Amino acid sequence: MPEPRLIVPPCGPMTAHCFRLHPGEELMPALKQAAAIILARSKCESAFIITAVGSLERATIRLANASRTDGDDTGGNDIRAYNQRFEVVSLVGTFSADGSGCHVHISLADAKGNTIGGHLIDGTVFTTCEIVMGTADNVKFTRTMDDTTGYNELEVSQLPKQQSHVGKAIPAALMLLTAGFVAGRLKAR
Repeated sequence: MPEPRLIVPPCGPMTAHCFRLHPGEELMPALKQAAAIILARSKCESAFIITAVGSLERATIRLANASRTDGDDTGGNDIRAYNQRFEVVSLVGTFSADGSGCHVHISLADAKGNTIGGHLIDGTVFTTCEIVMGTADNVKFTRTMDDTTGYNELEVSQLPKQQSHVGKAIPAALMLLTAGFVAGRLKAR
């Protein structure tokens, strides 16, 4: 058996972006739009859902038995539409800045506490959906075809480190404070 190799995963400073979806909004298009805006504004190459709470009045999900390689003549995609109210108990996913796609999963609880979950196709917000999305500086998400699974799968790469906005702001703030202090001392004389 070969020795396990040490793999150092890509990393970078994280920023949280918080927003709320309102009743009647379509969840998946709203997530894609928010991710696109956040990625463009932050100039990052990776975004991900950190947490979310809320409720849906309709949901469409692909269940866990989906596979393109198991010989199932239906294509392996068991997609179910639910027209009832749910609490969002989990929402997770990744988004690529290069337009190669996203991958989002959801867990929902019904009025009796029964839980269903899978790959989010879409859903309609019932009362609210409060979302915290994150970005990681210097990390790039892309999705490429994986011949083993038959799906576009996530590839993560480390980008060269760039000076962050905070790294630029601190010296500028110190310079302003020093200038203000010196100006105040000169004025006091």
